[in-house]
Amino acid sequence: MQLQTFLIRQRGDMDIRSIDWNEIWKQHNPEGRDEERTRIYWDNRASSFATGVEDDFYVNQFLTLIDPCPEWRVLDVGCASGTLAIPLAGRVRQVTGVDISGAMLDGLRAGCEKGGIGNVKTVRASWTDDWRALAIEPHDLVIASRSLIVADLRQAIAKLDRFALRRVCISTPVGDGPQDPAMLGAVGRRRRGGADYIYVYNLLYQMGLQANLQFLTSRGQRTYPDKETLFLRMRDKVGEMLPQEEKALRDYIDHSFVLREGRWQRREPRSIRWAVMWWDKD
Repeated sequence: MQLQTFLIRQRGDMDIRSIDWNEIWKQHNPEGRDEERTRIYWDNRASSFATGVEDDFYVNQFLTLIDPCPEWRVLDVGCASGTLAIPLAGRVRQVTGVDISGAMLDGLRAGCEKGGIGNVKTVRASWTDDWRALAIEPHDLVIASRSLIVADLRQAIAKLDRFALRRVCISTPVGDGPQDPAMLGAVGRRRRGGADYIYVYNLLYQMGLQANLQFLTSRGQRTYPDKETLFLRMRDKVGEMLPQEEKALRDYIDHSFVLREGRWQRREPRSIRWAVMWWDKD
């Protein structure tokens, strides 16, 4: 469906269309500025992507929305260990997975080898690298699923659009997204104020891109083999912690997680909403 954002109206003598949504994005997403830190973060988390339960609901709904043609070549930016690249490989002619994390790409290659998949290639690259210098060519479909961790959103969107021949599809959080406000509150940390989908959609509007919008709810339940692994994974999401914060995190885990069928998982699964936006090239 087409969504005309509520933020294009005039309020008094102020034209809200003059708001610099890209600048607001930069203010709310400081983590996108340090690419080396981003690489290390995802390298450290790569193993958890290989052990958790995949969110099949999100994956299936996302693939249905993007509706790729069998003859298409797909560029998956921020592909991680192949959450979308691997199932896409069976639907299209070829997939190129791009990620800043070499460890994530190792996981993707391992998944392809395990599944006998031969039409996926990988390129280690960041959002600001010269993709053409790395032999990345324009593809029929370009996707950035839950991977817009960038300092300059306008530049990133323009880059995706330049490398797309037929369609671009992106997804971003709605509200808190994957952040766990209860966990952050339990350890005395503030919620990180990342900008959600409406900032992205308004910027698309300002850029003259008439994007479709659909909301998906991610209901996957990630599981862990033991409490210590669970603790380490959750600590990774917080960053460096003081001893009293670590104790508070362990208390939160004791209260919020249970052992089911030999795996630790949330007592009550969290529903995470995502906004999927896509547009076709003229």
